[in-house]
Amino acid sequence: MGRFRSEKDSDYYKVLDDAINSYTWAAVVKLQERKVIDEVLGPIGQGKEAKIVLAKRHDGSYAVLKIFYPVPVRFTKSRYGYIFGDPRFRNLKISDQLHLVEIWCRKEYGNLSRAYEAGVQVPRPYGFYRNVMVMQFIGVGNMPAPRLEEVGLNNLDDPQAVFYEILKNLEKTYIAAGLVHGDLSPFNVLYDGEKPWIIDWGSAVRRGHPKEHEYLRRDVERVLRFFKNPLDPHYLFKRLVERGAYRGPLDVDQEGWLLVGGKRLLDD
Repeated sequence: MGRFRSEKDSDYYKVLDDAINSYTWAAVVKLQERKVIDEVLGPIGQGKEAKIVLAKRHDGSYAVLKIFYPVPVRFTKSRYGYIFGDPRFRNLKISDQLHLVEIWCRKEYGNLSRAYEAGVQVPRPYGFYRNVMVMQFIGVGNMPAPRLEEVGLNNLDDPQAVFYEILKNLEKTYIAAGLVHGDLSPFNVLYDGEKPWIIDWGSAVRRGHPKEHEYLRRDVERVLRFFKNPLDPHYLFKRLVERGAYRGPLDVDQEGWLLVGGKRLLDD
């Protein structure tokens, strides 16, 4: 499609259709002006709260725009609990639905950035503006990697290895990044044939949120359920909470396991 600079460019609407209005259009143009993206190529996915659009950066690499729908009615009430309990938004006053969408976009970008900096296997964040977030494209060529749910447990060459990779990243999220994903499931993990990539960080909350342990327990249970792993979810949850209370230096071993007090998560 090429670059979009003019508000009279009707092809822009053909590319982004129901995710776009003049407000969103201006946000994408601003990201182009800031050199976060160069060229918008077209939609590659759609969910209940956002459209996923393929783009290119100035170095020729692919990127993804996550464009939150400007007025996502179904999205509104269910998201308040993930915002107001978070210490980052303690004094926040949301004026209308559009403001909520902007806050949600900023929150997801902040969570993704925090997870990335902590070494969690996530798409690299590139930038955001208004209701548009830009991040690394995960896939082969211009074909996006499927979600783990789409791949299916029986189609994994080594399900146990993938399980351990997700477990490593779940712990890094909680201890190194100080976050709970809050919606970790095979629907929110991409699998590129080699590595799992955790996505959809809008529901993630900082530790200290009143439902921190509820969300962590739920994440643990969903991961164990998908992989049909015999580990006791209560034991794993308890281990994470205990290790999360550690205040000493952290390290990572050669296999990517977080070392807390010199021990791995599953060490006795």
